[in-house]
Amino acid sequence: MKGDFHIKEYVLFHIHRDIVNFYKTYLNLTQDLQRDHYILLKKVEERTDADFAKNIDYFDSDKYNYIRKKVLDAGNEITRDIEKYFELIDMELNMKKLNEHKEIRLSNLKAFSKSVKIEGGTGKKTKVKGKLI
Repeated sequence: MKGDFHIKEYVLFHIHRDIVNFYKTYLNLTQDLQRDHYILLKKVEERTDADFAKNIDYFDSDKYNYIRKKVLDAGNEITRDIEKYFELIDMELNMKKLNEHKEIRLSNLKAFSKSVKIEGGTGKKTKVKGKLI
């Protein structure tokens, strides 16, 4: 099993993917904040003037790019650190625990499944019984 399946690479791939998804969420939140900021600036401009709104604008594209770079740098730094730590680790799967986990998941799926009866609309009464998984 050890030679055929590279567990460490598999785990690192999924950790890296989760980190990327995490900082994509932060980038999306930053975009939402910037959009809200521009909405506020438009309201300020309507009630005052364009120069005043421009003077209080602190969330311009430079600020957004600065925050974006900081988020990406932090995510990349975490990824590099995790990869560095994993260089010191050898891993193998505990097949007993893996099988137990699989059985628990299957039993949970069965516990929440429902029996269903279906009758056709052709005048014939066809009944089908089964479990939805």
